[in-house]
Amino acid sequence: MGVGDGRRSVWLDLGPVAPGARIRLVKSYTVILSPDPNAGGYAVIVPAMPGALTEAESRDEALARIAGVMAVWLEIAAEDGYGPRPETPELVAETLAQVLDDRSAEGWDWAVELATVVPATRLAA
Repeated sequence: MGVGDGRRSVWLDLGPVAPGARIRLVKSYTVILSPDPNAGGYAVIVPAMPGALTEAESRDEALARIAGVMAVWLEIAAEDGYGPRPETPELVAETLAQVLDDRSAEGWDWAVELATVVPATRLAA
């Protein structure tokens, strides 16, 4: 079975699958990590999810937190009938330019990092 978004494809060999089994493919999203050179820690933002951002003391903690934020964002968006913005190079570049402008305004360097993150799996209570 092939799954593609027009830019890249993923081929899965699922082997034998139990009747009635459900398979869920989860999309990853680009995030922008912005380290704070004064206080330490990281801010992280998801260009495809307006308002999805968080901060943490370490890079790993920031990535874990943003995965949780993304899960909640997607849940609320689905309840309200919308989803993430289409992730395009233009969207990521536009958001990155805003982050770099903010860093320049603070007198900081442009040391940022792009990463991909899969939203955390939310467990039913």
